Amino acid sequence: MMTTAQSAKAQPATSQDAQRAGQRRALFFWHAWSALMVAPVLLVLLLTGSIYLFDREFDQAWQAKAYAVAQSGQPAATLQQQQDFLREQYPDARLDKVLLPREASQAVRWQLETTEGSRLVYLDPYQLKVNAIEDPASAPMALVRRLHGELLAGAVGGYLIEWMSCWTLFLLLTGAWIWCPKQWRLAGVLWPRRRADGSVHWRDWHAIPALVASLLLAFLVLTGLPWSIFWGQQFASMSHELSHKAGPAWHWIAPSPNFHLPDTVNAVDPHAEHRAEAANEAMVTGAAEPWSAQHQHVPAQSEIRQGLADIELLTSALALLPTEQFGPGVRIFYPSDATAPFKISYVPDKAEGQRTIYVDANTGAVLDDIGWQRYSLAAKVVEWGVMTHLGRQYGLLNQLLNLLFCLIATGAIAAGLRLWWLRRQPGRWLPPRQRTDRLPRILQLSLLLLALLFPLLWLALVLYAFFWWRPLRNC
Repeated sequence: MMTTAQSAKAQPATSQDAQRAGQRRALFFWHAWSALMVAPVLLVLLLTGSIYLFDREFDQAWQAKAYAVAQSGQPAATLQQQQDFLREQYPDARLDKVLLPREASQAVRWQLETTEGSRLVYLDPYQLKVNAIEDPASAPMALVRRLHGELLAGAVGGYLIEWMSCWTLFLLLTGAWIWCPKQWRLAGVLWPRRRADGSVHWRDWHAIPALVASLLLAFLVLTGLPWSIFWGQQFASMSHELSHKAGPAWHWIAPSPNFHLPDTVNAVDPHAEHRAEAANEAMVTGAAEPWSAQHQHVPAQSEIRQGLADIELLTSALALLPTEQFGPGVRIFYPSDATAPFKISYVPDKAEGQRTIYVDANTGAVLDDIGWQRYSLAAKVVEWGVMTHLGRQYGLLNQLLNLLFCLIATGAIAAGLRLWWLRRQPGRWLPPRQRTDRLPRILQLSLLLLALLFPLLWLALVLYAFFWWRPLRNC
C-alpha cells in the first residue's frame, strides 16, 4: 500500500497533470474554433492578395491596347492641352483626377465624373486621341481589390475582414503554443517527418509551414490595420488627438506631418466628406493616398475660385517632385469645389519618396508641401509597412517573397483543414473540452491585451461565450 508521504506527493502531481491536460484541451478547442472561423476569410485575403501583388503587371497586360501610344517623333501634349481636349470632348463631365503614366510609352489616365458615374479615359498624349474609356469598377483588378478589401459586401465586409484579421493574431499565438515541442528535434518540429502518415502527416504539413509563414502573416495583418474601416479610423483619431492636444511628447504618433497646424488650415476640414469618397473609390481604382495625408486638414485657399480649375497652374509644383530619384507615381486631384485647392499626391514604390503638395487653384501658389521629413515616426512606420505589404518597397524581390509566404500560408491552412477533418469525432465539429478547462495564463493575458488593442475581438469573445454555455455534446 502507498504510504502517507507517497500519497501526498502523488496528489499534487495528479492535480498538475490534470491542469496540463485541461490546458491542452482548451488550446486545441480555441485553435480549432478560431481556425474554422477565420480560415474562409483568410483564404480569400491570401489568394486575392497574391494576385494584387502584381496588379500593375496584370492591368498593363489586360489593357495593353488602351495603354499603347503612337510616338511619331513629336512631343507629347502638355497636361494643359490634354485637359482642354477632354473638356471639349466631354463638356458635361467634371475632371476628377489624372494619373501620370509610369513610362513615356503609356497613355495618360484621366478620371471623369459623368452623369453615369466615374469613367477612366486612356488618352494618347502624342495624338490627343482617346484609346479607351471604361467604368473603373468593372475592371478585373477592381474586383480583386474589392474582394480583398470588403468581400464585395461594402462596410459589412470591411468590418468582417477587420474582425477576422485581428482574430488571426490570436490564432497564430495558439498555434505557436501547440507547436512548441517538449523535446527539440528536426523531424516533426522544423521539418515534416518522412514516414508519417494519416493525421501525423497532415499535422506536420500544417504546423511547420504555418510556423514559417506566421511572422509574415502577422506583419501583413498589422500593416493592413491602419487602413481598416474601424480600427484604422479610431487609431487615426486617437493619434491626432494625442499629438495635437497632449503635448510635444506625443508628436511621434501623429498620423499627419502637420504637428503644428498653420493659420491657413481650417479648424474643421470642409473636405472630409470628399476624402472619404476618395478612400472608398480607392477600392476600385487602387489609388489610395498616403495614410498621413488622409488624416490631415486641407489648406484653405485665399479666395473662392471663379471658373474652372486650370492644371497649368501646377507646372512649378510638379517640378518639386523627386521623380528622378524615386520614379513614377504622380496623381493630380482636381479641386472638389470652388473653395478647395489642387492636390498633387506622389506615391512612389519607396515610402520615403512620398510627397503631398496642395496648390492654390487661383494663383498656383504652394499652400503646403509635405514630404517624408515631416512624417511622424508612426506615419513613417505605417507607410513603410503599407508599401512592403503591397510588395513595392523592395521591388520584385518584395513581390516574390510576399507571394511565397502567401502560398505557404494557403497550403498550411489547407493542410490544417484536412487535419481537422481527419481528427474530427463523429457528431462533433470541435475538439472535446470540459467546463474547467482553461487556457494557459499567458495566453489569457495575451487575448485580453489583443481585445483591448482591437475592440472588434470582443465580438469573437461574445460568440465564444455563446458556444461555451451550450451543452457540451453539441460542440
